[in-house]
Formats: sequence, C-alpha cells, structure tokens
Amino acid sequence: MKQSRTSLIIAASTVLFLTIALVISASTPSGQAEMQDLIVLPTVPPTPTVPPAPSPVMGVGAPQAATTLVTEQFDIDGALTRWQIVDLEEVPNERRSLWTVVEGRLRQDRTVPPLRDPSIHETAALIGEADWSDYTISASFYDQDNANVGLIARYRDGSYYRYRIIRYDYEDRPKHVIERVVDGTVTVLASLDAPGYEPRRWNTIMFSVNGDQLRAFFNGQATIEIRDAQLSSGSAGLYTRAIGGMLFDYVTITSP
Repeated sequence: MKQSRTSLIIAASTVLFLTIALVISASTPSGQAEMQDLIVLPTVPPTPTVPPAPSPVMGVGAPQAATTLVTEQFDIDGALTRWQIVDLEEVPNERRSLWTVVEGRLRQDRTVPPLRDPSIHETAALIGEADWSDYTISASFYDQDNANVGLIARYRDGSYYRYRIIRYDYEDRPKHVIERVVDGTVTVLASLDAPGYEPRRWNTIMFSVNGDQLRAFFNGQATIEIRDAQLSSGSAGLYTRAIGGMLFDYVTITSP
C-alpha cells in the first residue's frame, strides 16, 4: 500500500513538471529562438553630406589681369547644355558616360540608363572653341567614390593636354602627371611623386597653357611645369573616369 502511494506521488510530480514546462514554452515568443540565430550586422555610417564648395582663392600662377572666357557654378537651368560630354575611349552606346547637374554641381554619374553601372573608362566634359590657344582653367572638385581627376586643355579632334591627379590612398604612382594624348596614345611629359588629393573634401585644381609652357597647380600650389609645342589650340574641360561620384563646381577659364 505504501509502495503504491509512492508511485502515485511520483506520477503526479512528473505530470506537474511536464505541465509547467509546457506553460513556460507557450509563453516564450515564437520568434525569440529564431532571432537568436540571426547575424547582427555592424552599423554602417551614412554617407557624409557634401558641403558647399568654398569660393576658390587663386594662388600661385593665377593670372593677375585676364579676360574671363567661362565662369560656371552649375546653378542655373540648362547649365549642362553648354558642355560637350566625350568618352575618351571607345565604348558601346550602352556604356557611354553620364554627367548630370545635381544641387548646383556637375556630377559624373556612372554610365547611361538602363545599365547605370560604374566603368573605369576615361570621360570628359568639354567647353570652348577649337581656336582657343592660351588660357587657364581651374575648378573645385569633390571625390565621393572615384580615384582620378584632372583638367584638359587644347582638346581638338581627340588630341589634348591633360593634368591628372590620383587620390592619395590609390596605389598608382606618381600622383601628379601632365600628359599629351594624340589619337589615343598617351605620352607622359612630366610627373611629380607628391601626395595625391584627399577624397570627401573640396580641392582645387588649375592648368595653364601659354605658348609652349604648361603649368599645373593643386590647392593653390605649383606642382609641375613643362614645355611642349605639339598642340597649339583647342577647347578646355574636366576629366575623370566613369566610375561616378566625382563632383565639380566653380569652373573658371581665363585668357591672359
């Protein structure tokens, strides 16, 4: 009799234990166990808002008395219609570079729809006349996600001079180069292995052509000077790659 009572007590205790376990399990949110298996990704900081470009302050080499040929801040409707967009390498139509005016700035914006993907091919926005000879072009630029920037002078029938700068953390060297491009063949005329530009901040770049003298400036400081007389005249422009994310503002072209 005593043994039978003991068995009943054990059985009752077991039933009670199972009941409590079921109640606890039912009260737990169904997604809690699943959430424990989720991977928590790190918080990605938002892309910094681009500040307004500061008004450029001309430094060494800036013409003291000059005639203004172009002054462009991209703050009026139709500003881009005065510019000619040129792909400096052969690309199919669906890979052509796209330039847009956004919030008062000229932006290299990858390639044309519908692909809209980044491309490493070189591209330019040109302005001016084929008979322009001696002048200085300057611009402010802001790199969000690119690596190459530059200015073009004496562009005519696919030949031109170019002052090009590479971002400071990019592996290519040297960082500052003046080049002559003729029918797709690039000749380095002079280079400077100085630090490149910093991204996500406004910088200024200037390129002057006067006779056979070519002079380059970065953030108001002289960088390279070289003489070359092969190209005598042509339009001016802004250079980058169709990767996207390069902004330009305060473009000025003056003649001595």
